[in-house]
Amino acid sequence: MRATFLFLSLASLLLSLANLPAAETKSPAAPLSYPDMDRDGQELAAKLRDVRPEANSSFSGVLQITSRDDTVRFVPIASDISVTPTNWVVTYRSMPTNGAAAETLTITHAAGQPSRYVQVIGAGSPAAAPLHATFAGSDFWLIDLGLEFFHWPKQRRLGHEMSNSRSCHVLESIDPKATDAGYARVKSWVDIEYNGIIRAEAYDRAGKRVKEFKVDSFRKVDGRYQLESMKIRSRATGQETELKFDLQKK
Repeated sequence: MRATFLFLSLASLLLSLANLPAAETKSPAAPLSYPDMDRDGQELAAKLRDVRPEANSSFSGVLQITSRDDTVRFVPIASDISVTPTNWVVTYRSMPTNGAAAETLTITHAAGQPSRYVQVIGAGSPAAAPLHATFAGSDFWLIDLGLEFFHWPKQRRLGHEMSNSRSCHVLESIDPKATDAGYARVKSWVDIEYNGIIRAEAYDRAGKRVKEFKVDSFRKVDGRYQLESMKIRSRATGQETELKFDLQKK
């Protein structure tokens, strides 16, 4: 399936980059101009957050969480995207492991509307959760899974760079109401051809880089390249989480 919708969530990243060519394939590199960085940034962020998936989909995988002392634990996860006439709902589920309770996170997206986040931990009741809450003890916060930073009021397109041998827009998202608990700025490299995030960096209010995200590897399945893994690293905790997707031939 050729994914024509954008990276709206972690789940849709798998689909938006599903047919990405091999690394040696050259993407278009025509000169780009940015006469109005703020206007262009707002337009790109709106496109990234408001284009809906075309169909229901699902994936499964595992979170490989490596602590600062190199202790590794594995958390199986599954995710579903459900599309309705008025919105699309992304659900993430982690399995109970090593004494940690199962978690379910549901994010409801609607074009032009704020996203809604509901989290259930173990046998608890559904509840709203802060965007800097972690998912399943990993380095992925709710803000990462829902790409909430594309909803921030200030968006600037900084230019055009290569990343992972791909031609990318560079988008800077700024939260003027940032607190010490969350991000103040996120810099994203967005693949120009496939509209998927190749790489991202998150910064705190002091300008210190606190997290790094990158697409890590692809594998050829049934004649096409599919995303096999991606990583997010927290500089604050020294922990790294790799999300490995289950890629099965049809």
